[in-house]
Amino acid sequence: MKLELSAGSIVQVIGGSGQGLSRLAEELHREREGVGVVGQDAIAHVTFLRETVAEEVAFGLEQRGVRREEMEGRVDRMLRLVGLSELAEADPAALSGGQTRRLAVAAVAVLEPETLVLDDPFAGLDHASADRLVTLCHSLPRTAVVVLGNRPHPSLSGEVLPLSPAPLAHPGLQLPEPVGRGGTVLDLGPVTGRRGAGRRRWWQSHRPDSREFTVGPVHVQVVPGEVLWLRGDNGSGKTTLLRALAGLDGAPGTRVPVSLMLQRAGDQVVDTTVRGFVGPAAEPLGLDPDAHPLDLGATDLRLAQFLAVAGPGRPVMLADEPDVGLDHRGRGVMHGLIAERLRAGTALVITCHDEAFMAEIARYSRVSCLNLDQ
Repeated sequence: MKLELSAGSIVQVIGGSGQGLSRLAEELHREREGVGVVGQDAIAHVTFLRETVAEEVAFGLEQRGVRREEMEGRVDRMLRLVGLSELAEADPAALSGGQTRRLAVAAVAVLEPETLVLDDPFAGLDHASADRLVTLCHSLPRTAVVVLGNRPHPSLSGEVLPLSPAPLAHPGLQLPEPVGRGGTVLDLGPVTGRRGAGRRRWWQSHRPDSREFTVGPVHVQVVPGEVLWLRGDNGSGKTTLLRALAGLDGAPGTRVPVSLMLQRAGDQVVDTTVRGFVGPAAEPLGLDPDAHPLDLGATDLRLAQFLAVAGPGRPVMLADEPDVGLDHRGRGVMHGLIAERLRAGTALVITCHDEAFMAEIARYSRVSCLNLDQ
């Protein structure tokens, strides 16, 4: 795909998962000079060799020998643009998923590349965080910005181009039939989550200063066959609370068995084949059973992850942003998988920033809400 790019321009390239969006990012990086790429996996852009967010953003400038005064000015401006100024001295390992994504973008954009390629940059961001990235894209007069995604962002200016000649419009989603009302309330009790205390990475000879983050106690009640929507801005503690419910990070967990679908699908891959990871359920979805799970496109990996976690015997399933990485086709398939678990009597707890996705779930299931921002 040939793109006409100029300084200060913004181009959105839209395509389905597996059609070659990430491959386009690789081609641009390989074939053009001065291209910086922020991939879908934001954490891959964080070195964890520095103890603060500001130092992480400055890392690339240090390697290029930029003078200290200039470096500090560029870092301060970039942190302000992505809304991380208040976290400048925070431990990068203690950030939420959305904050980590903004850090990854800042760490590449601060280098002022001629072309900045952002692969699905709005995935998992709340409205305020997404607006910060939009502002950043509009604040780079010497950089051409290429945004890759499954659907265009309405607030970005510039061209919107399809990856293939197919039209950008999608047919309406075929949502599942209503699953009906749920059963008796399951009381998971007051839950408190804690992250960040006493963390030390293997290469560090001393423990860096790190703020302990606590959320709760939050009284969590779920209903078999229904959905609890755990809401809150990036950094409000949604993932921390889910991990506490699952008995991670030193939390006692609950007396009710739960399964946890992690925010990063790749973190849950425990086998070298889709067949071993998912089992026979992969074939009806058209997943190659002999493929390595990490070779799947973002949508298929997310669907495979859901299947791997949603096995029988767990009355409660926790899903941390299961919508992230889904294209239009995968979104419909995910709804089918969610409805199947609800009909089997599973209580589902979901974190999600996409209000449209949750509104779609509400068309076939009862959805209650627990807001951590209140």
